[in-house]
Amino acid sequence: MEWDRYKRLCNQPNVVSRWMLEQTLELLSGNEIAGALRGALASEPLKKPSDHRGGEATNMYVLNLSPAQLEVIVRLVQSARDAEVVTSETKLRGLGGFVEAWAEYLDWEDSRSA
Repeated sequence: MEWDRYKRLCNQPNVVSRWMLEQTLELLSGNEIAGALRGALASEPLKKPSDHRGGEATNMYVLNLSPAQLEVIVRLVQSARDAEVVTSETKLRGLGGFVEAWAEYLDWEDSRSA
C-alpha cells in the first residue's frame, strides 16, 4: 500500500491501532461490548506500506461499530478517565485522548447516518 492512501485510511475515525484497542479492552473488561473489539482484533489489519517500521502494536484496524456500541464505549471510557483509572500501558500518561478518539468516531458515525 502507498503511504498517502495508508495515512488517509488511518486518519479515519473508525480506524484504530492495536494498542488503542488493547488498552480500551482493559477498560471494558467484563462488559459485553468488549466482544466487538475482540472481533476487530481477530480481523486482518490494514496492510502497511512496505517500508513501515512499526511493530504489531501499530497495526491499524477498520472498525464497524454501531452508534449504540460507541455510546457505551464513550461512556465507559469517560467514567474510567473521571475516576483516574489507567491501563497497563497508560500508567504514565493516563487516558488522555481516549475519550476524544472514541467520541470522534461516534460523531462520525452519527453524521453518516443523518
